[in-house]
Formats: sequence, structure tokens, C-alpha cells
Amino acid sequence: MIGERSLLEDDETAYLEATKRVLREEVFTGQLDRDHIESLDRNEETEDDWATYAERMGEHDLLGVSIPTEHNGGGEGIIETVLAEQAIGYEGSIVHACQTSLTQHIGRTMYEHGSDYIVENYLEPMLAGEFVVAQAFTEPGSGTDIANLETSAERDGADYVVNGEKRFIDFAPYADVLFVPVRTSGSAGDRDGLSILVVDGDTDGLDVLEPHTDWHGFRGTGASWIEFDDARVPAENVVGEPGEAWTYITNELNLEHLTISRYCLGASERALEIAIDYTAEREVNDQSLSRYQGVNHKIADLSTRLDAAYALNTRAARILDDRGMDAGRMEGAMAKQFGNELAHEIADTAMQVMGGISTTTKYPVERIQRDVRAGRYMGGATEVMQSIVQHDVYASVRDETFDGDLVGNELEGKPWRT
Repeated sequence: MIGERSLLEDDETAYLEATKRVLREEVFTGQLDRDHIESLDRNEETEDDWATYAERMGEHDLLGVSIPTEHNGGGEGIIETVLAEQAIGYEGSIVHACQTSLTQHIGRTMYEHGSDYIVENYLEPMLAGEFVVAQAFTEPGSGTDIANLETSAERDGADYVVNGEKRFIDFAPYADVLFVPVRTSGSAGDRDGLSILVVDGDTDGLDVLEPHTDWHGFRGTGASWIEFDDARVPAENVVGEPGEAWTYITNELNLEHLTISRYCLGASERALEIAIDYTAEREVNDQSLSRYQGVNHKIADLSTRLDAAYALNTRAARILDDRGMDAGRMEGAMAKQFGNELAHEIADTAMQVMGGISTTTKYPVERIQRDVRAGRYMGGATEVMQSIVQHDVYASVRDETFDGDLVGNELEGKPWRT
């Protein structure tokens, strides 16, 4: 945030600053320093890099921030969760923030619906930093329309036998644990019959079909197209009740919408700061670029809207804190729609005002611009967020006293009564 953080309490502001300091001094050092962050963009990541990252984040209680400490979580709230994601996007990269974000919303689902077995064997080790995790939602034929997924799991004795394909799965080659929605009953398009399985990364029958290393941005996760070919998963690895996962998934997405937009905003804030520094120092025709209205008005507009985006995100996070994971669907969609579109605009405009030097690796703004592009469709595209908002706005704002019979027939009266 550029202006005063008036929407945050003093302890929340202190949490944000402390998290940034820990990330800067304890996490993104040594093996995970700036050279490592740049190597991710060259797809030169290693399994050990991600294992080390998870371990360090677990040591500092930054995984599953809203999960109680007795389960190795951070013991904080949703506000602190999004602040942590903002800090990671700012200090590291949105790729790091994505891995951490998975522990936030996957962790909440495990905590709220998982059995004692799931909690003890998966949630607690994950939040201690012992696992690299992946979330295998997207399929070749379905994405946001999760009810149309084709990956099936049929019960066979003590196991489920899983068959199907998932693609664009970040961290798949390195994942110790994958969080996998499957259909255990019902038909395509049904909300009933969806289940979530926790799948060990070394499960027989789980294979990488194709790595996605040539992406526009968001590199370094080992994102892959994967296949389940008669993969056997113990029935005790079902999260919650079999066939009841639709609400688990939609509630989880209410949080994921906030973490994705918040860490992209954190990264774009860094790009904006670099552009401010650069244009203040770069001289053209004997005056600073920052003196040109074509530049400084862009900075003013983006700074104003960045603060507005943080405010929308904070409002939605407070709703989840106050009323639970099934609340604030519209407000979260507003925050994601506005925040992710703005994050990309900020990074792109930072490049525009800096000119040609911004396309080089001398400054990280071109990487940030490519990375935040993914936020506009991850976890639900902007257009899907707009559909959610319009639906909920029409449902909540329409006035029953408005006389629709007079629409187009206003000579006979006023449909809107004041």
C-alpha cells in the first residue's frame, strides 16, 4: 500500500513488516537468494530448492497461517494470511507465494473437513514444512467448470483406483502430496459425487506426461501435464465425506481468490516502486522523467488504484475471518477481478514509463509483468469473477418495490419510488 494502512490494525501492520523482514533475512538468503529467484525464470529450479523453501517457511510459521498452532499452523487469521502472501510476492516472487498459498487454502480444507488421520499424516507435516504440495484441479477438458472433471476414482476394497489426466499442475514433479478432486459418483456436470483425495507424490500409476517449461511467465514450478493410470489411493485419504466435496472446493476458492490477488498485488507494488525510483532519476531533455505529466499521472493513478485494490482484498478477508469460509463470495470475486487486472496493468505500465531498459534483466519488472499475467486466470479468470459479481449483485440489490410493469410504460407512473 502506498498511503497509510488505515484499514489495518497496528498489530496487523507489524505482522506485515515482520514477515517482510523474516523473508528478506531468513528465507530468501543463501540457496534461495536473488540468483535462485532469477534461476526459477530460466526453469533451473531443483527439487531441493523447493524442499528448502517449504522447510524455511514452516520454521517461521508462514504455512497455513490461519491454522491453529497445535497443528503446526501460524495461529493467525485470514487477514494475516493475505498479508503474508503480499509480503512473499513483494520479497520473493509470485511462484514462491503460490506454493505457500496452496498450504493456506488446502490447509483450511484439511483442517475443517479432514479426519484425524488426514490431519496427523498430511496437514501437520505439511505445515511443518516437510512437504512440497500441489493442487491438481485443472484437466484438459475442464478448469473453472470443476463439476465437469473427468478424473474418476472407483472404490476397490480398501482403495480408490484413480484414472484421468490433469494439466497445468504447478510443482507436480516435486510434490510430496497432491490435493486431487475426482468423481466418485454421479455424472458429468453434477455437483454431487465429487470427492477430494490426498495423493502421495510417489504413488504408482501417477506419471508426468509433459512438462510445461515454455510458459510466458510463472516459470520454475515444474508445472506439468500428469496422468493417473490405475493409481491406487487408500480410502482413508478422502478429505471429508465422499461425494460431498463441491462445497469444500467452493469455500476453498473463496480464500484462494484473495491469496492469488494479494500476492500479485505485492509483486506489482515492487514493480511500481522500481518505476518510481527509475523515473525520478532518469533525465530526458534535462529534466527528470517524473516531471512529465504523461509519466507522473500514470504513477498517481496506479498508486490510487493499488490502495483501492488492497482495501477490497482486506474487506473480503475480514468477512472470512468474521463469518467463515463460505462467506464473502461476491466481495472476494470483486477483490480478485479488480486486483489481478490492476496488478498486470501496474507491471505493464512500469515497463512503459521505464522504456527499453525495463525489457532487460537489469530490473525485475519484465519478469513481474510476465508472472502476474497468470493471476488473471488462475483460481478463476477475471470473466468468471465478473459473472459471480453480477449474479450476486442482481440477487442482493434488486428492490422488490420497483414496479416492473411500468418499465417502458412510464406515462402511467414512476417505477422507482423514493
